[in-house]
Amino acid sequence: MLKNYFKTAWRNLLHNKVYSLIAVIGLAIGLAVSVLLFWGVNDELTYDTQLADAPDIYKVNARIKMGNDNYETWTSTPAPTGAFALKELPAVREAVRISGGRALVTLGDKHLYENDIAYTEPSFFDLFRIRFISGNSKTALAGPDNIVLSRTAAIKYFGSAAAAEGKTLLLGEKLKPYKISAIIEDMPQQSSVRRDVLMSLDVVRQNFGGNGNWKTIDEDWGDFGFLTFLKLRHGSNVSSLEQQLTAMHIKNNSYVKTGDVTYIFQPLNTLRLYNPDLSPAGIKVVRFFILVGVLILLIAVINYINLSTARATRRAKEVGLRRVIGADRKQLIIQFILEFVLIFLASLVLAAALMPILIPIYKSISGKSYPIDLLQPATFKIIGWVGLGTIVSASIYPAWVLSSFNPTETLKATFNKTSRGGWLRKGLVVLQFTFSIVLIICTIVILGQLHFIQKKNLGYNRENIIIAGVNNNMGKNLPAIMEQLRANKSIADVTFSTDNLLNMGSFTDNIDWPGKNNPQAHISPMEVAPNFTTVMQMKFAAGEGFTGTPADTGYYLVNESAVRMMDLQHPIGTAITLWGHTAQIRGVMKDFNNGSLKTSIRPTIFRAALNAEYGGVLYVKAYSEQAKEAVSGLEKIHHQYNPIRPFEYQFMDDNFDAMYRKETQTAQLFKSFAGVAILLSCLGLFGLAVFTAERRTKEIGIRKVLGASVRHISVLISSEFSWLVLIANIIAWPVAWYLAHEWLRDFTYRISITWWIFLLAGAISLLLAIITVSSQAIRAALANPVKSLKRE
Repeated sequence: MLKNYFKTAWRNLLHNKVYSLIAVIGLAIGLAVSVLLFWGVNDELTYDTQLADAPDIYKVNARIKMGNDNYETWTSTPAPTGAFALKELPAVREAVRISGGRALVTLGDKHLYENDIAYTEPSFFDLFRIRFISGNSKTALAGPDNIVLSRTAAIKYFGSAAAAEGKTLLLGEKLKPYKISAIIEDMPQQSSVRRDVLMSLDVVRQNFGGNGNWKTIDEDWGDFGFLTFLKLRHGSNVSSLEQQLTAMHIKNNSYVKTGDVTYIFQPLNTLRLYNPDLSPAGIKVVRFFILVGVLILLIAVINYINLSTARATRRAKEVGLRRVIGADRKQLIIQFILEFVLIFLASLVLAAALMPILIPIYKSISGKSYPIDLLQPATFKIIGWVGLGTIVSASIYPAWVLSSFNPTETLKATFNKTSRGGWLRKGLVVLQFTFSIVLIICTIVILGQLHFIQKKNLGYNRENIIIAGVNNNMGKNLPAIMEQLRANKSIADVTFSTDNLLNMGSFTDNIDWPGKNNPQAHISPMEVAPNFTTVMQMKFAAGEGFTGTPADTGYYLVNESAVRMMDLQHPIGTAITLWGHTAQIRGVMKDFNNGSLKTSIRPTIFRAALNAEYGGVLYVKAYSEQAKEAVSGLEKIHHQYNPIRPFEYQFMDDNFDAMYRKETQTAQLFKSFAGVAILLSCLGLFGLAVFTAERRTKEIGIRKVLGASVRHISVLISSEFSWLVLIANIIAWPVAWYLAHEWLRDFTYRISITWWIFLLAGAISLLLAIITVSSQAIRAALANPVKSLKRE
């Protein structure tokens, strides 16, 4: 019996080659794209979930009052936070603090940077369940001269883990030796705390110079420079612990009062997808892509349902004859489900063939680096669920419809003239194009926002600016270096600052001004060369910039946001005190973006750089046609002062673009998936157009005999589908507006969602639908009416 089912199913598929081919291609594309999407979603959702006790591990964040009704949530806390929590809060089982760093590593004649060193403590190994290849957790970070490498780092520096055991690494320009005390297994790729090089927190303790009344890092409640992780007892009251830790901070810090600082416990498995204040971040994009994956698969499934139900009347006599000779409904349902299973298996084979082509494209667009192995368990799980969902959704309804025909009616000559499921098919076409139009509108909005970001006036000119780090040795010789660079004919000018203008990350509340009433008001400070505002082409709302003379030490420059924060009516000449140094405001700069466009412009203060011994950022403005020569000149001078440090540079435009890499990747993915969705929708529409042209063959022949033109008949058939696309637009527009609005909410500075975006998406969808249908409409209209009317 089963053999007969398969044989009959195979014959039916071969007999309807066009429909079968459309169904197979559509399902294959839907399967391949949705599986890739769900791979990406799975990668995001499995971040920080590898530990069995991950639900009990929390990262401590701090919500800080920056000014009147202005708060920011920081991912870091003071160093004493973890130690006090472990000592004073019984619900805290383990605590670990991490301070990040970057160091020059020398091995033989090789010199390279290790960009993400973790200065931490032995509890790191226990809390994150680190497995040791050699050494142990008790001695690995026993002293400030020990260093721990992951397997990857050991291979990077020594060729193998075994070869690294007991060796030393030389760090910094002084080539200080650090003994490799342990080798650990790599932490999972999907881990927010993965580190390949670990050093003792004692290194930070030794280098701490004191901060006012706080003499050690374990006493300093004012420096929010440490990541703090706590492992709680299962079932602990997190809200109560947050309040207790907040009270502890206020008790130990006389500079703050209730409401100035609030601690927030963020679950470990939310670090990747949620903001530090626990509001949704990347999870919104993940949800969008889950939805997109389901929709693309659903569009492919709808194609099959539409084609199957459209062809139902042509198979009505087959169903009737089977019922007459004794087949029951169950057997018919099995027959039709097996037909879809054959189509699904063919689609799965084609999808697997497409994967080697699609995977590199997907990785390139998404920025994913994880391996996609068709034989790994996660792959089978994803394919299994996708396959099961597809088979159930695409086969049950068509099988139910086809098996429901009354055998008496199906054998009547008039039965084929009826149309079963017509309204359902039209509804499904509307649904398909609704999905596609939503994706088109979201893509247009995302691309528009990215274009806005690129073209927005940031308050300074970043074109043709090369930025390079300045270390201590270069800082001590900065005036000479800047003169050497100015002598280069490919360089227009040079300037310097102690922080990166694109993303000023430092804050201080150690500022005072006349009438100050908010002790927690924070400002972003930066020391700059006297010509900084000139080279960066910054505008002034009042006053002027530095003079380049010793008198500059008596002046500050502030931006408009700082003036508003301090509520100064006449800022020029006002004396303010920063870090104990009192000087007058010489100029008020027009607001400029000193961070991502997702955040508001921060109050900022510039003071003239007294020296650059602690390093900073060099800004080299090159002539537009001589950027390559300018980079070469900068590299030559770098090596003159840093014989062993690798030369690193970046164009400011590239640095700016990197801040929005995720948004750019999201835009590219949406653009690709919108294209796939519209392709699948048009593929289904093409199949229905073929069916419509066949079903109305005699009608078209009669119309032509009566004088109808090719144009008239083409419009007649095309209009049957065009109004469905128009309905889809009406439904899609409010949905798309809501989704696009939600995505834009992450940006403080954003575009408006204007009416023309919806009209453009509607025009694109309608045009594609007309092009798809018109080929079959014109073909039907050109057919010889004599042949059409001779057919039965």
